Amino acid sequence: MINFFEELNNIFYIKEFIFKKKNIFNYNDFDNSIYKDKIIKKFFYKNSNLNCYLEISSLAGGDDSEDLNIYFFNFYLKWLNKKLFSIEDIKNINNKNTIFIKNNYSFSLFKEENGIHRIIRKNPLNSSNKIQTSFLNINILPKFSNDFILNNNDIILETFKSKGAGGQHVNTTNSAVRITHIPTNINVICQSERSQNKNKFLALEILKYKIFIKNNFYINKYTNSFKNNKKYVKTYNFINNEIIDHNKKKKFNLNFYFKNYLNFIEL
Repeated sequence: MINFFEELNNIFYIKEFIFKKKNIFNYNDFDNSIYKDKIIKKFFYKNSNLNCYLEISSLAGGDDSEDLNIYFFNFYLKWLNKKLFSIEDIKNINNKNTIFIKNNYSFSLFKEENGIHRIIRKNPLNSSNKIQTSFLNINILPKFSNDFILNNNDIILETFKSKGAGGQHVNTTNSAVRITHIPTNINVICQSERSQNKNKFLALEILKYKIFIKNNFYINKYTNSFKNNKKYVKTYNFINNEIIDHNKKKKFNLNFYFKNYLNFIEL
């Protein structure tokens, strides 16, 4: 149980970090319109106060990629718990590991993690122990307010038995949910919870995000905030014990990073 003072400490940490960034990139300090444009795109002011979902999916890399998915999921969980964030770990939304970060401003804090993460290491699951390159895609999805409403006539709701792990109740009742948005043909599957209602709620939240980025109005207005999901964000080289941040063009010690000696959102 997180007490009041621990939660207060977490709020101060977030506000201090946001304040620090806004001091460095104060919109009013720049007369040059190019700088202003970059700052607006970088901090996505309109939705900077939203909380978010951190979603990890495996790309190329086979079994090693799946193993790394769990490794990174646990890393983020450990870091968030250490910093006293209010979180909920969720699995099996479209077969992706997902963390719901409930704090305000979390979307602004974590959105630079959005994109493809490349990992170079000796595959521990391979007897030859050869060096392998694997890829993970990390999406930072904003959680929208209640004024983002889907028309019930535009969605198809289907329920079925969960296929994943989770106990007898999960696998024998129609708790899993698939929701399809008819106008865009986007669908989301959620089977992480025992409750059908909770799976429906989570699926709707992810569906809203997917509709949001597909909508031309928002893509035209905010495309720079989401374009990173098609390029490398970081390379993790376990052989050389280094992390390369491709956005900042900097290198960091890999062991320090995964042992939480470094604050990854402040790098």
